[in-house]
Amino acid sequence: MEHKNYLYPSGEFAKLTGVNKRTLHYYNDIGLFCPAVIGDNGYHYYTCFQFAQLELILTLRKIGLTINEIRGYVTQPSGRSFSQMMSKKLTLIDESIRQLLSAQDFLEQKAERLKLGMEARHGRIERCTLPERKIILSAPISGRYDEADFSVAAEFSLRLKKLFHLYDSFGSCISVDALQKGEYSCYDSFFAYCPASSEVCDRTLPAGKYLRAFCVGAWSRLPEVYRSVLAYAEAQGLTLTGHAYEEGLNEMAIQSQQDYVTMITIPCEESHVF
Repeated sequence: MEHKNYLYPSGEFAKLTGVNKRTLHYYNDIGLFCPAVIGDNGYHYYTCFQFAQLELILTLRKIGLTINEIRGYVTQPSGRSFSQMMSKKLTLIDESIRQLLSAQDFLEQKAERLKLGMEARHGRIERCTLPERKIILSAPISGRYDEADFSVAAEFSLRLKKLFHLYDSFGSCISVDALQKGEYSCYDSFFAYCPASSEVCDRTLPAGKYLRAFCVGAWSRLPEVYRSVLAYAEAQGLTLTGHAYEEGLNEMAIQSQQDYVTMITIPCEESHVF
């Protein structure tokens, strides 16, 4: 057997490439990837030049090509056939990457919100500075969360799926004017944040100062939190503007409604004293 020092037995070759030895035998049986040498003893031997060949086959399998597709190319390779095959698969890979990045962003947001929820204390109010954010709004709602509001919620869910390719939780917004009148159930609409890359939005929340408050427990506790927020803003010389945005932080991690955490975010600015 010539050049035996450059040959790898199937077991060693399998170990070096991270492939099961049985896989190598299977690939040989179907004519997909064969050993360079079969010894007099029947043992299979591979060369270092076959590392790249096997790597290509494994990569093609990872991106979804069938054994028959790969075998068809391997048995009759050509630059044109490979180019056509790769063009189709690269398009699919680009789409998969886009979906994975979207999923990553989705999960990161969930983790960040859950962390806020775990640290929340009922009635806590704090100032914060937030970046510009884009939001999508639903059709108007009554705030009674009756059949009509649930119908709006269902339509809004479908719109989010169509726009951003995923179903996500969403919150409610209520105008500051309604809060100042004590009308704590007069909600305007549902809302959801847009992905950073989105060119579609219904409203842009400006970068700047916000008041953030937390309600732990049933939604019936929200009015008392809003009263505290209004009192806090007055005491601190702050003017609340626009809308208050309510969003659940831990809906996927609770066993009881009493543990539900609602975060309220309201734009604010320093009151001008003359």
